[in-house]
Amino acid sequence: MRKHLLTFFIALASVISANAQSFEWGTATWNIEDGTEYNDIEEFNAAGLTLSYPNPTDYTLTMFNMVAVGFDLFVDDAPEPIKAVATSRASTDVLFDYPFAEGHKYKIVTTGSVLVQVNIATFSTDTLTTNTDSYQISFTIKGPELVQTIDVEGIMSLSIIDQEWSLTYSYVDPASILTPLGASSMDEVRVYGLNPNGSYNEHFMDYYYGWHDADGAFTTWSGGWDQFNGHNAYPAVYGMQLNETCDTVKYYFYDYWREYDPNEEEQTGGGVISTVNRRFAPETTYNSVIWDWQNEDGSTTQYRRNYRVNEGEDYKASFIFIANKKYVQLNATMHFVSQEAYEEFISGVNKVVSNDNGYEAIYDLNGVRQTSLKKGINIVKTSNGVKKVYVK
Repeated sequence: MRKHLLTFFIALASVISANAQSFEWGTATWNIEDGTEYNDIEEFNAAGLTLSYPNPTDYTLTMFNMVAVGFDLFVDDAPEPIKAVATSRASTDVLFDYPFAEGHKYKIVTTGSVLVQVNIATFSTDTLTTNTDSYQISFTIKGPELVQTIDVEGIMSLSIIDQEWSLTYSYVDPASILTPLGASSMDEVRVYGLNPNGSYNEHFMDYYYGWHDADGAFTTWSGGWDQFNGHNAYPAVYGMQLNETCDTVKYYFYDYWREYDPNEEEQTGGGVISTVNRRFAPETTYNSVIWDWQNEDGSTTQYRRNYRVNEGEDYKASFIFIANKKYVQLNATMHFVSQEAYEEFISGVNKVVSNDNGYEAIYDLNGVRQTSLKKGINIVKTSNGVKKVYVK
């Protein structure tokens, strides 16, 4: 659940009014047995996880009432818990809708509950009653068997002016995914982006388009409301995308250009983070550089180029492929380096290789064969621009 709700819960508990207590909590019960094991996330989602308070006085709850339950979540016997909160509206059945993931064991220990009512006159909430009883539940969500891990990487820097023209990508052999899964085509495979907590993100391409914030969480490039996480989208720092056939990982970094105005206040482009309905935002570095652009007529135009990656840092994303109760995990790493380090890198890998048939092949900086060249002058597009290659 969202961290701002936890803050909300604590604040409400601190201003309890004894005179407003007319609701009796009773002894709450879980809807599942302690130690329950689920075969997969679908089975868990079908049951859900609910803590129900009996409401023995039959207190009338309306849509203006909310019950919030704070809890500590221990994942895979971790010594330190994740602190979160579950809520319900107009009901004492509190659903725990934390993004639980397959392949993990969980233990929940509640730390207290509060019943509040929305005060329309003051646009705030009034605490009606709190409860300090603690309840505990443990369960396991089994998942598919890990049968293959694939690691790929790409190198980028500010030397890349147009990220689509000079595309940075990694090739992935489809057989390295399909064969371990026992699948014959990608039509038989479910593909997800992996959230930082290990849960599956089915909207990683159709909504987030592979963009991540500084913490590695999925976010939107342009900001605005994140409808799936229920808070404002945090600044997009880098992106990694799968193509439709899942044989290519493409790498991007946030890059925003505008004509330089020395009198203009500093800006970063992209989305603006509101102070309303937000969780704790990751620490994001805002970088910019004044870029001299040489025009075809010999003149120079200055641009302010904004970006949020840092030289010398690595940025990661993972994808998961599931079929036949097995899964393959693809881990991608983008190394963002200095322009000097990048130029040194591409000078060693962007080359022309001869073969025995009088043809030559260009391999780009991603190590992927681009084209075969016949004798004569060939104009080809490589990863660092258009190059004229003469083959004898």
